[in-house]
Formats: sequence, structure tokens, C-alpha cells
Amino acid sequence: MKLSPKAQLFVRKAVAEAASQTLRLAARRLGGDPWSGELSPEAAQLAKAALDDHRNLLRARLEMPLTDDEAADLSNDLGFIDAVRSDLVAWLKPV
Repeated sequence: MKLSPKAQLFVRKAVAEAASQTLRLAARRLGGDPWSGELSPEAAQLAKAALDDHRNLLRARLEMPLTDDEAADLSNDLGFIDAVRSDLVAWLKPV
């Protein structure tokens, strides 16, 4: 499985902002940029975990006072994250 350029950006951001140091260290162990080419199962699993973490962060931000534009941007980001996460889950599922 390959991530779209937009999905790669979201995963990179999710990993960089991950609350879990373990997650960030695991991403470093994968080396270079594991999101830009064909994903290994380990990279896909890590991307899913990072997106889950980032999704929780964005949901928490939606609870804060926001302008309509900010809320719409966050909602759009959540929808995109859910779509990428769904693709990753489907790809990781054993056949």
C-alpha cells in the first residue's frame, strides 16, 4: 500500500506531534521516510497508531472555543484521517 502525498503529510505530522515518545522512537527506527514509498506492515501499523493519537488530539481541540472556519478545518481533517485510517486497517487485515 502507498499513501497519497496528502496522507503522507498527515502521517508525518501525526508522528511528529505524537504524545507517545515510544511511537516517535519507533518511527525513527524505521529510518528515513517510511511513508513515501510502499508501506511495510510495521510502518502501516505505526501510521495507524499515530493517526489514532492525532485523531484524539483533534477531537479534544473541537471541544474548545473555535471559529466556524477552525471547526470546519478540524472536521475536514478528522474525516480525512478516518478515511486514511480505514484504508490502513483494511490493508493490514489478514486475508
